[in-house]
Amino acid sequence: MILFCEECGQRNSITLTPALIETNSFTCQFCRFKSPFPFLDKNKNSTSASSVIAWCPEVLRLPSATEHETVFQLDFEVLGVPDPQLTVEPFRQFAKLITVVKTGKASFTVTVKAAAKNKGLPPGRSIPVIIFCEENIMTWGTIPLTREPEVDKGTAESGEGAAAPDEHPQPAPAASLPPENAAAGDDEAAPPADDASLQQQLMQCKAQLHQARAASFRLQKELTIRRQVMDSQNCGILFINQEQQLLYANPAFLNRCGCTLNVAQGKRLDQLISFADPAVNVGAVLQEAAEKGSWQGKAVLRQEEGQGQPQEAAIVINRADGDTDGNEQGFTCLLFPPENSSMFRQCVVPPAPGKQLSSDLGLDSLTGLADRPSFQQYLEDSISLLGDEASKGGLALVYVDLDHFKQINRIFGPGFGDKILCSVATILKQCAEDAGADLVARVSGDEFAIVLPPPANRERARKLAEKIMQRFRTPLNNESRAILIRPSIGFSIYPEDGGTPLEMLRNADTAMEAAKGEGGNRICQWNSGMKIQAAESLYLENDLRKAVADNELINYFQPQVSLTNGSICGMEALARWVHPTKGMISPAAFIPIAENTGLIEKLGLDLMRKACVQGKKWRDMGFKKFIMAVNLSGRILRRRDLYHQIMSCIESTGYPPEALELEFTEGVLIENMDFTIDLINKLREQGVKTAIDDFGTGYSSLSYIQHMKVDKIKIDRSFITNVTTNKTDAAITIGIISIAKNLGFRVIAEGIETEEHLFFLQKSRCDEGQGFLFSAPISEKDMSALLLRDTSVALSHKRMIDKFYSVLATDGKKHRRH
Repeated sequence: MILFCEECGQRNSITLTPALIETNSFTCQFCRFKSPFPFLDKNKNSTSASSVIAWCPEVLRLPSATEHETVFQLDFEVLGVPDPQLTVEPFRQFAKLITVVKTGKASFTVTVKAAAKNKGLPPGRSIPVIIFCEENIMTWGTIPLTREPEVDKGTAESGEGAAAPDEHPQPAPAASLPPENAAAGDDEAAPPADDASLQQQLMQCKAQLHQARAASFRLQKELTIRRQVMDSQNCGILFINQEQQLLYANPAFLNRCGCTLNVAQGKRLDQLISFADPAVNVGAVLQEAAEKGSWQGKAVLRQEEGQGQPQEAAIVINRADGDTDGNEQGFTCLLFPPENSSMFRQCVVPPAPGKQLSSDLGLDSLTGLADRPSFQQYLEDSISLLGDEASKGGLALVYVDLDHFKQINRIFGPGFGDKILCSVATILKQCAEDAGADLVARVSGDEFAIVLPPPANRERARKLAEKIMQRFRTPLNNESRAILIRPSIGFSIYPEDGGTPLEMLRNADTAMEAAKGEGGNRICQWNSGMKIQAAESLYLENDLRKAVADNELINYFQPQVSLTNGSICGMEALARWVHPTKGMISPAAFIPIAENTGLIEKLGLDLMRKACVQGKKWRDMGFKKFIMAVNLSGRILRRRDLYHQIMSCIESTGYPPEALELEFTEGVLIENMDFTIDLINKLREQGVKTAIDDFGTGYSSLSYIQHMKVDKIKIDRSFITNVTTNKTDAAITIGIISIAKNLGFRVIAEGIETEEHLFFLQKSRCDEGQGFLFSAPISEKDMSALLLRDTSVALSHKRMIDKFYSVLATDGKKHRRH
């Protein structure tokens, strides 16, 4: 399962085990911080909300007094999982008293020693003693052990209502159970059910009970979350039925009216509020809301006697349609006080003469912000209101997107994500109000828009964006978890960046996407170059789709050289695209497009097959001492059939698996560690080698690779470039080489461009090298010529190796003299 560290925010791939559950915390794989995670409550009971495991029995019942060990048969059923992999262990404090052994496909045998009666198991008490978990469905729980109460000796001797100490209470005979479908007055009773049938019925009933409990828990959780969201809103929220009677009011409304929910419930809407315009009555307003879907205007909140003066508020009434699922039919009323300046202005401030903003504005049901249709309508009306006055000052549109928000939903669940969105909405509203913004809207799932009124310019929009960025540098606390939210922000200005609402929205969104493309957590303003770049990117994407479909991309090969004898020990296959009109296209231009569009999957597999085909040709020519290295994208690693695709490529081309090396980047390995470890182990069994590419640029931790049986570590070129001039890079490089070799990995350095780089790496005992000093990536024809000309790479490379060792020998003699 994936858990986020509360200290550094990194995502950890954690194996769910009973030991992890018992400690109720996990140690971050990166910063070693021990982050709490509530697997168990203070009474050691499970906090899992998705338990779908049915146990029989649910509680292990121990006699009140016995001198012998007690053996239990513990059966289980996992709903919806055909072959579950359960892990079951006793708590550590009971490890010497209780043993658990799996004795069947769906059963365990639990043995409790007689000494347990004096070890924290008092009569009449129930204590969790066994932990179970199923990692694939991420569920866990505990099984309690209870000791029967002690029986009064006098009662036991008289035999009244007590069983012997060593006797277990027996269920009623099956024959005494009435037939399920027997009709009254039947002459013959149904034959008694056997134990197996009763056991099956019991398991079915337990499964149904667990399903009902799980559904009930989910509904209760959803209800609790919705109530928390409603209670956290600053605006007043009411729900009235068709008879205008109040059914619900949130604390914000009740506090302003000075009454309790019990007092307010049952009252009519006109007893709680009145309208500023005497000509407006409740009946007409609700009729209009029922016909059009919503109504908004100005209202006054009536106060309970002695509670103060009536308060002004902007009110939005939305129609609520009932349905067969039990949703009530009626109206939702949202009341915004004057301190909520943006919403109060929208509902109350009259527009300029002859011009009018749309009053049909709806709100997002989760966050209370304006919804997308309302935002689009408001932006359109605001631009039309400017008219000829746009030259005096335009509008600004700030577009905010949350980076990697889908991961939060996937890991912690949508309920947790909804709470985060509400917290984000509150922060954006505060920032917008401080900046004098007119409107804050939730445009889609995790995207928000803010409209800055005239006079708005780039400086004002950037200040708002920087303030939002500053607020999100502090983690959001939710359910005892600190989540760091990183936004990407783009903005556009009217009329400079677009003369229509659609152009403004499109350009702000493009600027936001540019911020995400630069790594996220950035601010980007629209400029005309983005339009050209977007068009070029679109044309390039269309051409790339055709090239991939027609299998037009090719491999170039860069030699990998042994740093001990100068021979070619391997080569890396690198994707190249020769465009029919534009010539050679840089991988930096087309690889990101292939990643974003999903073309990288077919492209990567096709190029791996081509590399194996070419490698087979070279081996048939007699060159058999090299390894073919192929880099696999993270997108390809998400394919569950990747192992079969790789083996199919090897079998169809006849390329020996022991001569193939697959390279993965650090981030890809960490993203789905369990799957990657399993893949590496399967490939290793077939002889395929694996390497970690660009080491040092991602998580930069050697701790996780201890769990991976890779063959090679590849030091990133960014360290090698300055290895002879930067002491930090030199120390990191030496450290990586030393630790990796002690762990049994070979080490290769990429980016070797000078003899000084080569000598430094040779002196540091690096095994292999790759870089422009030896050769740039070259075509298969040139690579064939290089192999044919000199199997030692080239005489110049051999001379460099000899030069290094002669210098090293000379230095050794000097040291011996001194």
